[in-house]
Amino acid sequence: MNKGVLHLIPNVLAEGKTAVLPSDIVEVVSRIQIFGVEEIRSARRLLKALNKQINIDVLQFHFVNEHSAEGLIALKEALARGEEIAYISEAGCPAIADPGQELVAIAHQFGAIVKPYVGPNSIVLALMASGFNGQCFQFLGYLPNKQPALSTRIKEIEKESRQKNCTQLFIETPYRNMQLLEELVKHGHPDTRLCIAADLTSEQETIISKSLQEWKKNTISFHKRPAVFVLYAISN
Repeated sequence: MNKGVLHLIPNVLAEGKTAVLPSDIVEVVSRIQIFGVEEIRSARRLLKALNKQINIDVLQFHFVNEHSAEGLIALKEALARGEEIAYISEAGCPAIADPGQELVAIAHQFGAIVKPYVGPNSIVLALMASGFNGQCFQFLGYLPNKQPALSTRIKEIEKESRQKNCTQLFIETPYRNMQLLEELVKHGHPDTRLCIAADLTSEQETIISKSLQEWKKNTISFHKRPAVFVLYAISN
């Protein structure tokens, strides 16, 4: 019996920017009929952008998220039958800050072939552009959005960054970006470095890296802009 194959298809970070994707995924998505998706609209847009000849209406789409167990069951059954399937993230690389990791784990349990493809990843791009330590870093996901938990967490990750010489990366819901920046400036050490990388790969891309003391004078709005925050505390 043939082994199942799971293709991990990267999605764009900015609408229409398919040039950042590898050309070999066009042939892959053009032949596959079964897709796991985080969000169906962005997956359909990507497929049409890659190949306008794809007949979207005949494809199977199964949700992979915390709200849908049925999707994972259907995809698991396809892998068990030895079929080729693909998973498409809503944005960026699959299974990185993304629910696709559960599907990947299932594929390995079945002995399926897992094929990742190169693509844009906001976390990696922000780290590359920050000027901070790229040898030791960690992604923290979302910080608490209420006090006093947020200020406590800011101090914790700043202390860990300083002690371990470790770059800390995190994100926030775009409409709370400015509040998070305000709290970082308020509770962090003035010499701690902060990079904000927003709207990556788009025409509006903005990457600024400076100390929290300098961020006090900020006049740029990151409100409702997808962004990655990168913090690096200077060792004494």
